Amino acid sequence: MIQRIQSIYLLIALISMSLFSFKVSIYSFDGRAFFALDDSKIFILAISGALLVAIGLFMFSKRKLQMKLTRIAGLIQIIICIRLFVLFNAFEADLNNTSLLILVFNLIALIMAYRSIKKDDELVRSIDRIR
Repeated sequence: MIQRIQSIYLLIALISMSLFSFKVSIYSFDGRAFFALDDSKIFILAISGALLVAIGLFMFSKRKLQMKLTRIAGLIQIIICIRLFVLFNAFEADLNNTSLLILVFNLIALIMAYRSIKKDDELVRSIDRIR
């Protein structure tokens, strides 16, 4: 499981989602810092994305399911980004650069994991054709 590069990418995405969910302030409004725990929609999306990545990490023998879970987790990341920008425009809140950097880093890790899973699937299919 760990010897495959997509497992490393998924582990990086899982760690960054956990940091985003619990440790990093997302935005500040009137001098008060808000975390993902303070906004229930963002928290639910972040936890569901982290759970999907964790499930995908252990589904290494089912590549199609792993690819679907990775795509859904990436979609959840995009929804979180949209929600943050809506909050920024609606309330004139100050977005934390660290949280945006973690989200972008997480999205890049998910894209790289998806591409690695796809390459692995294509390699297995090509070997099956040779037999």
